Amino acid sequence: MIISYSPLHRDPRILRQIQALKNDYKIITIGDTPVSNNSIIHYHTKISCKNIIQKYLVKIKKILYLILNFYRFFPAILEVKLNLKYILSNNINTPDIIIANDWDGLYLSSELKKNKSWNAKIYFDAHEYFPKHFNADIKWRLLLKPIIIQALRLCKNNFSIMSTVCSGIAKEYEKFFDLPVDSIRIITNAAEYNPALKPNNIKDGKIRLIHHGGAQKERKLELMIDMMKYLDPNKYELNFMITKTDPDYYNYLIKLAKKYKNINFIEPVSFSEITSKINNFDIGVYILKPESFNQKYALPNKLFEFIQARLAIAVGPSIEMVKIIERYNLGVHSKDFSSKSLANTISQLTPEQIMEYKYNSDKYAKELSAEENMNKIREIIAELAGE
Repeated sequence: MIISYSPLHRDPRILRQIQALKNDYKIITIGDTPVSNNSIIHYHTKISCKNIIQKYLVKIKKILYLILNFYRFFPAILEVKLNLKYILSNNINTPDIIIANDWDGLYLSSELKKNKSWNAKIYFDAHEYFPKHFNADIKWRLLLKPIIIQALRLCKNNFSIMSTVCSGIAKEYEKFFDLPVDSIRIITNAAEYNPALKPNNIKDGKIRLIHHGGAQKERKLELMIDMMKYLDPNKYELNFMITKTDPDYYNYLIKLAKKYKNINFIEPVSFSEITSKINNFDIGVYILKPESFNQKYALPNKLFEFIQARLAIAVGPSIEMVKIIERYNLGVHSKDFSSKSLANTISQLTPEQIMEYKYNSDKYAKELSAEENMNKIREIIAELAGE
């Protein structure tokens, strides 16, 4: 059983878990949307309130419990608990193993085990560090953070194996759960290996930079726009391939970029097409200012997509990204997180160095691909199954 409070049909982690296991195991999913596989039985996590009054009564109930901090009523204030009855009402086959994604997936899996008297083993894929969040506004700190911390504490002894995306986050979870050092597995956000892609030569003497992802304010993408004032417009071009996650912020970026003739916005492509599309560029760039714990230790999927696209890489001094870049000699990083610093770093690169980094991305693309992570997932499940 794979559980995730996400749209499963476009969640890369879930799709890779299914890809890794579908040939050897019967899979049941619980999530916001089903995957496009008729052999997989799916149960929805979405709550359907019968009428508007019931909907608002649920909201009022949750707010009252939060304000009063009634942790003895804790399960009742979670969305997990609100739809648990629906899931329990279905005649679900007893799973041998549950993959619980994120804190709420872990909580739901624990509740299902308790209510159904299941003896299933749980593999907890934590991904990020949930007690500290990217978007740590006052609402999150006061309302959601206490719930997440309490949920994790309640589930402390409920999982057999745990993984996260990098060693920095793993160490923090080991302290939180009082686990042995190096006991948490590392499953990165690596992209699928595409053997058809090869490094492209720099064209027309112009170095083309690319950044892709979502337009999210907390990522401060304007830093990369500001970077272009320090780079020769005749030699460098910045391209954004970003989705309108936050339309207002996206429009703000468009407005900022208008004063530069060498900044382009190109249409996003589907997730499966990203690496093929950005293969046409030279350097994948990202400045992620560490304003939260998860940003400090970020190891995002775009870094691995840069690698699969056979690009050179230029980033700020983000701890986990720098580890990968330096270990495999894939590119460069700036001294600090300022636009000027990364611009100076990029401007010192020769075309020959850029091509060397591209060739190294090609050399290590298979090793740093999702295929290696899927092998790790298969090993974890086989271990839990006692194979």
